[in-house]
Amino acid sequence: MRKIFILFTSVLLTSISSLGMANYSEHPKAAKLIEQLTSSHGFSEAEVRNILSKAQTEQRILDSMANAAEKTKTWTAYRKSFLVPTRVNGGATFLQKYAGELAAAEQRYGVPRQVIAAIVGVETNYGGYTGKANVLNALATLAFEHPRRGKFFQSELLEFILLCREQGWAASERLGSYAGAMGISQFMPSNYRRLAVDGNGDGRIDLHNPVDAIHSVANYLVHHGWQAGAVVATRASVSRDFDASVIGKGLKPNYSVGELAQRGYFSQQSVQQDMRARVVRFNDEDGDEFWLGFDNFYSISRYNPRSKYAMAVYLLSEEILQAYAKKQLSRLRAVSIP
Repeated sequence: MRKIFILFTSVLLTSISSLGMANYSEHPKAAKLIEQLTSSHGFSEAEVRNILSKAQTEQRILDSMANAAEKTKTWTAYRKSFLVPTRVNGGATFLQKYAGELAAAEQRYGVPRQVIAAIVGVETNYGGYTGKANVLNALATLAFEHPRRGKFFQSELLEFILLCREQGWAASERLGSYAGAMGISQFMPSNYRRLAVDGNGDGRIDLHNPVDAIHSVANYLVHHGWQAGAVVATRASVSRDFDASVIGKGLKPNYSVGELAQRGYFSQQSVQQDMRARVVRFNDEDGDEFWLGFDNFYSISRYNPRSKYAMAVYLLSEEILQAYAKKQLSRLRAVSIP
């Protein structure tokens, strides 16, 4: 019995050590990261090891990645979590509060203000919740412990360390999402370094500043192919013998509207027949729901590659615009009453 107890205690301590007390400066997978930062970016080995030694493994980070809403919720449940009056009205208020800044961003980038607001609304509830995860812990945990996406997060960890140096941040003190995204617009470190912009012209980029976040979201979408004035998505009707083989993985448009019509998919909105689109199908307790997603839909999906996410952003943007128009009309009526 004593031997069993000692063995159990040893296994338990080993597990605790591997999950909560890992020294990532000594992790075998850290060698490449250390080499990259020292040979290509001017860090000393001691500096990098010091940063990595402050990172702790957090099991809840791995659990959150495995149980992301886009993976676990049906489309009906996912949609209902965002298309609610508080989120819609919050978006209308966001449009009103930052009307000038959103108009400037729309003019500069060609991205409608309601789309910018919807992304910020889905990501952080208009800045109301930007995440409480320690970003260094999150990125280190995912970089060295995630079973499939370690390579991606090792790259983001490197970008985060570079970003901290550029911004003058203490790496162990930054907070964000469980995936390491930061700010009102929830940019990953690589996107923060390359696509975030100084929207208010104060000489610094701060994605916790709404104006910088607004311009950065627009710049991000343009970088990923946003086309000013183009349609995002349309509902589709289908014939009984629709060709299911065209619904493959991915959201990048792959057939023209005309070709999709020949395969049994018909846009419920008038669009040019040579426009390329992707069939998007949602299937849960509400039954089948078909859409055609165009290039701008794909641009939104570069924020999050799940069709549920991109569609929730699009539908929320439409409802925000309607709610904003109603607010403006109510204000005009109130002013006109003698």
